[in-house]
Amino acid sequence: MSNLDNALRELREKRSHAQLEIEKLDQIIAGIESLNGAGAAISGNTAQPKRIISAASRRKMALAQRARFAKARKESQPTVVAKTAAAPAKRTMSPSARRKIAAAQKARWAVLRKESQPVLVATKPTGSAPAKRKISAAGRKRMAEASKARWAKFRAQKKAA
Repeated sequence: MSNLDNALRELREKRSHAQLEIEKLDQIIAGIESLNGAGAAISGNTAQPKRIISAASRRKMALAQRARFAKARKESQPTVVAKTAAAPAKRTMSPSARRKIAAAQKARWAVLRKESQPVLVATKPTGSAPAKRKISAAGRKRMAEASKARWAKFRAQKKAA
């Protein structure tokens, strides 16, 4: 990207230098034309004198332009309505279909929770505090093995990359 930035900066510098040169040349030409009265008529780059339009004429022109825009807006509105009407209607699901999908999803989650749930052993409650849960030795062992497997997989991916 820095090469493109440098090239862009150089082009902008060249453009500014060229604009300065053009301005200098314009000043020199204007000076020579002012010395030579006929030089202005010979120049092919002479501009027509600015037209002066009365306020009444400007009002008429503005009204005519507003009328043209209003006509264009009227003609374009039916096409916009036609496009929105052509859009397909949004599909909705029946309540029974929603219930079936929700029941299937709950069943999937129940199976996943049952498979991944560690074995917990509850101790006797003491006083008013709720019973603390302890993870059995088998549960801790499964968690450690799963963690080791995840790290082994991570290291293998890192080596491959």
